[in-house]
Amino acid sequence: MNSISFAEMLVVLVAVAVVMSMLLCYRSLREARDWSLTDASSEGVALTKTDTAGNAIDAAGNALAAGQVPLTVTMMKASSSRFIALVGTVAILMIYVGFGLACLHRFASGNEIPDMTKGANFFYSGLVLFAPYLINKFSSVFSIFKP
Repeated sequence: MNSISFAEMLVVLVAVAVVMSMLLCYRSLREARDWSLTDASSEGVALTKTDTAGNAIDAAGNALAAGQVPLTVTMMKASSSRFIALVGTVAILMIYVGFGLACLHRFASGNEIPDMTKGANFFYSGLVLFAPYLINKFSSVFSIFKP
């Protein structure tokens, strides 16, 4: 039976350190009283205040007369694009950690690290996970043109 090599011990040590640091981050966020994932993945949306029939109303709850500007209220609503960006970030992080551990093992074993230029395209394609978030932010730039 082979003994455990230095490279294998180093990879296990780094992997355990990564997992423990992620668990510590999770625990500290879970115990935080003034932070929540729901709030962090929400964004402000301007909504028009309406009555039960769907007609716009003023601050007192009265129907609007012709020419009056409706009351808008900014509320925090869940954002699908931010959730997708979060999931994409975690997925890309795991891929980077996996490739990093493989390269660390190869390097610690005395071998040459392979050329990763072709692998870079794989990582660039992972940025597609952030497309909904980027499009949402880019579209908000054009909101200044709305009447």
